[in-house]
This record gives sequence, structure tokens and C-alpha cells, in this order.
Amino acid sequence: MKCLSPFEIEQYILSTPTSQPLEKVDHIAACAHCNLIYHALLEEQEEWSQALFEEKLPDSFTAQVMASIEFVELEKVTVPDRKRKNPKILKSLRIAMGAALLLIVLSAVILYSVPSLAETLRSLFVKNNMDIGLLRAQEFGLVEHPNIKVKDKGYTIKIDEAVADPTRVIIALQLFGPNGKHDRKRLVFADGNRIEVKDDQGKVVGELYDMGFTDDFYYMIVNFSEPLQTDQIRIEGHITELGSKRKNIPTLKGDWNFNFSMDMTEANKQTTSTPLRGSYTSPDGLTVTLKSLTHMVQGVRFEFDTKLSEEALSRSPGELWKQQGMKFHFENSAGEEIQSVNPRKSPSKSFVMSSSSIPGDKPGQMHWSYTFPTLPQDTPYTFVFDGYFVPEKDGSSVQFEPSKLKEHPIPFDFDGDELKLFDFTVESPPNTNSNEKEGSLHFSGKFRNEFMNSEWIFKDVAGKEWPLTGRGAYSPRGSGWKDGYIEIVESQSDNKKYFFQFRAAGLTKIPNQLQLIRTIVNRLYTNVDWSVPIMEASKKQ
Repeated sequence: MKCLSPFEIEQYILSTPTSQPLEKVDHIAACAHCNLIYHALLEEQEEWSQALFEEKLPDSFTAQVMASIEFVELEKVTVPDRKRKNPKILKSLRIAMGAALLLIVLSAVILYSVPSLAETLRSLFVKNNMDIGLLRAQEFGLVEHPNIKVKDKGYTIKIDEAVADPTRVIIALQLFGPNGKHDRKRLVFADGNRIEVKDDQGKVVGELYDMGFTDDFYYMIVNFSEPLQTDQIRIEGHITELGSKRKNIPTLKGDWNFNFSMDMTEANKQTTSTPLRGSYTSPDGLTVTLKSLTHMVQGVRFEFDTKLSEEALSRSPGELWKQQGMKFHFENSAGEEIQSVNPRKSPSKSFVMSSSSIPGDKPGQMHWSYTFPTLPQDTPYTFVFDGYFVPEKDGSSVQFEPSKLKEHPIPFDFDGDELKLFDFTVESPPNTNSNEKEGSLHFSGKFRNEFMNSEWIFKDVAGKEWPLTGRGAYSPRGSGWKDGYIEIVESQSDNKKYFFQFRAAGLTKIPNQLQLIRTIVNRLYTNVDWSVPIMEASKKQ
């Protein structure tokens, strides 16, 4: 299993533990990189919780409670002559007085904590769901309450909160069953159910999806690949079926459609754009050109273009060049990391809210954008280019005898990638990636190049080929921005430990000889040297 992004790990933290695949749980526990991010995000969540939901009562709390008690008139109770010492009546009196005092104390606590309580009742602002973008939206008064309530066939859809700016839209959607309780699993956003975002011209600019943060409401969100250029958006829900045949949940047809508008005027006023200047060409033919930084209420968008030279493009023919990836980070004047993209170093501060890579009008040209939760707006910092990776044609290969790997492991050492092939088995369903038997090559080691988007095959002596799929876990390792690698790590399944495996569907017997061929390598380039100081303008351009 490959490493999780910080966003995926945050989802893991905020979701129900029992709903997580064991493979994911085991990977986070075993992977040093993911485990470090996991604990860093846990610590961050706790810091936000303490800041937003302070549990300590003020020093004046006791005085307020006593002042409240002073003006409370208790119901009169007739007490018999003390000489009779009726224990039952005395006990009843104590209970009545205790209940009254408890009610007063609870009332005082609730009155004191009205802001925190109110935020908790607003489902988007429950402390486990809070993020910095929502905080900013609340600060600028951008939280809207559309008060949507649609009822049909005994089921009710409610939307009490929505937040929007040019970066994203978030809404909290609840589904109540006939018994008045939340029915979290019954609404599935597929097979026709959808919630669209339209601009003021009626054009669909996005579709919300459920992040799954909570058990009692749908945390619906859409991140825009381009900042919205409109003063008003319309949210249109098309919901005509509850349940799912695919998930074995009985289906129910009905009409739960809804729509409402959201004003973007104030959010647009808080949006500032700063043009950036700077261009650099790497030794192997990639040109990077900075474009702009856009500060929005809920995030910061960073844009740039890249262009591969004709020679570089020839190494990535067809559609390969469109699968390239970038590595960079931002640092402050002290050289400390602020944000990063695709780092291998640990620890790192990599949190990308959304990203897009769109091919340009010419082959080899790409338009890039990344949206971060925050970047400095009034202090200088620096963009540092760390490298890039792009799939290229390859032919690295090694010949081996599968049945002898246990006694005589075979190395695969090419372009900085160092693997050791040490076993070959034939696996049967359900322990397969397909519905048939699979030949399985077990190996350990590390990759310098990116493993994602690489392609591998088996080839036998008769020339027959099998495309390969991966199975297992790997994790980034590194201390600097350019010296990292990807290490194959042990994973656990059915109480057994495994290293990574290449699986070939339909290979039902162990051949006498096989050739492992990497047809596509996702080559990593770090021989770059470029940084650009950034000082954003304080006013809208």
C-alpha cells in the first residue's frame, strides 16, 4: 500500500475507526512517514480544540452561580416536627434542593458557554471538523443558513449551514428517517444523486462530494480548480433515491430536490491576487514559469506553468508527459518550511487542499495550480523548486528463475532503484487483485524514482507478456529536499507479514524462467537550482 497524503490521514483521524480498512490501519502504524503525519495532525487537532472550545471556567463563574442562587425561590416544603425525625421526608427535601441547585449550576454553565455550544450545534463547526478556512469564513461572516428542509416518503433532508468563496463550497447536509433520527448511510451520492454548483450564468462549475467526516451528517465539499469569477452561485441538489443496491441498502424513490443561492460579493472583496515573475529551465529540459498567488478567505492558490523541451518530450511520447509531477516548498526568511508539495523528507508540512494539472494548447505544456490553507500575506518568504518527475519510456530488465529465488535472490538495480527479488508464489482468490489466480513476485528494496505511474511486465521465454499490478506498502524516507527515496516496507495481512509484490493475473503456474521488465519509469529529476523571493502585495491587483 502506498503512503497516504496528509489530507487522507486527516480524513482517517476524523472518521469512525471501525470503518477503516485494516490495511490502512496497519500501514499508518507501520509506516514512519505516515505515522509522523498522523501524530502531527492529531496534535494540531488538539490545539484547535483547545483554542476553540476552552473548557476552563472564568474566575467569576462561582460568583455568578451564587448570585443566581440568591434570587431563586425554592418551592415551599412542609417539614414535620423535627422531634419525629422522619428520614424519608428529610431525604426528599435534600433531593429536591439538590436538584434545584444542580439545575441552577447547569443553567449557569450553559449561559456561560453559549458561543461554544452554538458552534457545536452548527455541525460544520463541531471541533473535530473545524479547519482554518472555516474559521476565516466565520470571521468574515460568510456562513450562510439556507434553512433547507425537504420531506418525502417519511425522510427529511435538512441543510442549515453553507460556506462559499472562490476556493470551495462546503455544506452540512442531514438526513432524518421516519423516526426522527439521523440516517447517515441511506443517502448515496451516485446513480443520479448529486449536488451541483452553478455560476450566475447557469454554468455548472463543480459538484460536491461527501468527505465522510461525521456519523450524523454529510460533510459536502467541492474545491474549485480555478477560482470562481462570479458574485453569486446556486446550489442545486438532485436527489431522487435513497438506498443503494450496490451496498445492499433497500432503495426508495422520492423527490428530495432543493436549490438555494449564495452571495459571493463579500467573499470576492476578501480575494486578492498578486502576479508573480520568474522563469527557470532545468538541465534536462523543463521550463517553469511562475504566474500568480491568489489569497481567498478559505485558502491560497499558487499558479505556474511548465513546458518540456522537444528532447524531453521525446522521452515521454503519447500521453506520458501529461502525468508529470512537481516538487517544491515555501520557506520563511529563517529557512524554515512553511508548505511543501511532494516532499520525501520527514517531518514536513505538506497540506494541499486541492490541485490541478491541465495540459496546455501545445504538447509538453502544463498549467498548474495548488491551493493551500494559508501562506504569509504581509511577510517575505521564498519559493524553492526541488525537482519534478515525469513518466518516460524504459527497458530496464532482469532475467530470473522463479523457483530458485528463495535460495538465490536476484537484484534489480537501475537508475538509482535498488530492489531484491526473493520469492515467487502463485496466489488464489480472495488473496488476489483479480478474480483469478495470480503469479506473485515478492521483493524488497527502495526506489529513487517515483513508483506511481511506472509500468512493469513479466515476459516468458515464448514471448508471452503479463501486465503487473502492485500489492503491498511503501513509504518515503529522507532528511532533505532532494535526498529522499521510497522504501518498500513490511505490511501485515491475515496475521502474516509481507513485502511488496508484483501480481500477474492469469499466471497460474510457476514458470521455469521469467523476465521482469520496467516499460515505463516515472523518472525523478532533482538536478535543479532555483528559488524566488516572494513578497505579496497588500492590496487587490
